[in-house]
Amino acid sequence: MSNNGVLASIQGYVEGLKRRDEGYTEEGLRGFNWHKVELAGCDLSGFDLRELDMSGADLRGANLRDANLSQANLSEANLRGAELIGADLYDAMLRGANLRGAYLREANLKGADLSGANLRGTNLRWANLRGADLSGADLSEANLSGANLSGADLRGADLSGANLSGANLWGAKLRGADLSGADLSEANLREADLSEANLSDADLGEADLSRANLRGAVLNWDQIPLVPNIDATILSALEGNGTLDMAEWHICDTTHCRAGWAVVLAGEEGRKLEEQLGTNAAAALIYTKSDSHPVPNWYADNETALEDIKHRAEQQLAASQLVSLEEKGIEIG
Repeated sequence: MSNNGVLASIQGYVEGLKRRDEGYTEEGLRGFNWHKVELAGCDLSGFDLRELDMSGADLRGANLRDANLSQANLSEANLRGAELIGADLYDAMLRGANLRGAYLREANLKGADLSGANLRGTNLRWANLRGADLSGADLSEANLSGANLSGADLRGADLSGANLSGANLWGAKLRGADLSGADLSEANLREADLSEANLSDADLGEADLSRANLRGAVLNWDQIPLVPNIDATILSALEGNGTLDMAEWHICDTTHCRAGWAVVLAGEEGRKLEEQLGTNAAAALIYTKSDSHPVPNWYADNETALEDIKHRAEQQLAASQLVSLEEKGIEIG
């Protein structure tokens, strides 16, 4: 069937299906040509549309609530303002799609390809985006609070002003992403790659940055203290009268976990940063400012943590000695 009159044909069929007219079945919807179809405002809520080729389709303002769109091809489709609450978009192709202002709350986007998609101002609260490809996507000012983005590819994505509070970004690829002004409070950023990401004016309060890579990230560095040779300094404190206890951030004046020691050794500035962001995030930023990468594992046991502290301390002292020799004009090797 050509696209001429497709809108009326499909909408008429959908209406017959909703009325449960004889001969109208969901399987019958597969007999239509959905490529570049114009279905703006059409009510397709709850329908089984999986695996259909809907590339280039005009679905502006369409009602796709609770629809099954798993493995559907929606690349370059116009879904601006569409209602996709609770929709199943598992492994769907949404590359270059326009989802600006769409409602995707609680939608399943696990494994979906959203690279280059426009998701500006989209409501993705509590959506499942685990492993989704969102590289280069426009997610500025989107609501992603509580969303599952673990392992998602967000390299180069625009997340400026986005709400990511409480989101799960464990292991997410955020290299070069724009997170300026984003709300990342209480977000899980464990093992996330935030290298070269723009985090200026982002809210990192109580964020979990354990083992995150912040090398080259854009931050308000002038507000973050530096501890020279941070691991060597911590080791020196432990070899004095200090104690390492990874079970708690702080226990007493001389007993802290690794993150706690980073904050304490940063002095008053460290304590102020801790009050503002919490121990986890504050220590992660201090470690990064102090040029020790990646952020350590704040949840390691005492033995593992101490071993890593010693290893990094050796590297830092060796690097310091090399710099000292070079400054004196002594050639090495």
